[in-house]
Amino acid sequence: MTKSAAVINDLSGFGKCSLTAAIAILSVMGIQPCPLPTAILTNQTGYKNHYCFDFSRQMPFYTKMWLKNNACFDGICSGYIAGEQQVDFIEDFIKVFKKSYTKIIIDPVMGDNGKLYSAYNKNTCNKIRELTKKADIITPNLTELCILTGDDYNSVMGKADSKFFFEYIEEIAKKAIIDNNFKITVTGIKKGGFIYNGVFETGSSNFFKSKEYGSSFSGTGDIFSSIICGSVLNNIELSKAVENATKFIEGVIKETIKEPYEKNHGIDFEKYLYKLAVNRENRE
Repeated sequence: MTKSAAVINDLSGFGKCSLTAAIAILSVMGIQPCPLPTAILTNQTGYKNHYCFDFSRQMPFYTKMWLKNNACFDGICSGYIAGEQQVDFIEDFIKVFKKSYTKIIIDPVMGDNGKLYSAYNKNTCNKIRELTKKADIITPNLTELCILTGDDYNSVMGKADSKFFFEYIEEIAKKAIIDNNFKITVTGIKKGGFIYNGVFETGSSNFFKSKEYGSSFSGTGDIFSSIICGSVLNNIELSKAVENATKFIEGVIKETIKEPYEKNHGIDFEKYLYKLAVNRENRE
């Protein structure tokens, strides 16, 4: 029987991110995506002009109807949250639908490059920090990891030239693991022309690097977390999942920049989705 994942994230018409990416990636990985929008946007917010419809008032209908239809999920994955009340909704959703086998993957979307997104404030971040305690796996970028742990991003990046830079990040991640007992993947760690993705579990850690091409692209974090979700539900070890996600995104970016591109459009992952297909024997 096909496994399923409830995917709680925004839906953007342009930008190849969030639910648009998750639906495609989970499907090709043999997982049924069950989208639950947090917001509906004409396009992702990196564009100069966009319109966003907050879906908060409609979200409870999903819980009500899915319960009536006896829905169950092998995974629950959350991403962009359009307001504080949605954090409460997701916590309640997990309480209602989590079974002993359900994997909870939370992408604590809050900021990037050391800056908090304008729609968020300290209270929102505190609520998201509490939400991550419900997770089996979290997928923050380095900025978001620092927000979760209370570490200063600029201080961390000030050690980027040190040979102990990665050990320092590892200590921050270990502190979070001890406090919360989840597994962590940390994305987008930039150093020396490369981008590193770290994976941290109790008693182990690893980093996977890819060459940095051009500027940042819309949706790569969503693609990464979707691959992690699909991999975990296919019984692939987390370190292998991070390695695969790193290689896939690097390869697609390398091909995307061969043609004229707009970073807000995202990367041209569609034609390479076949590389993420998982053999049935790996799913059983």
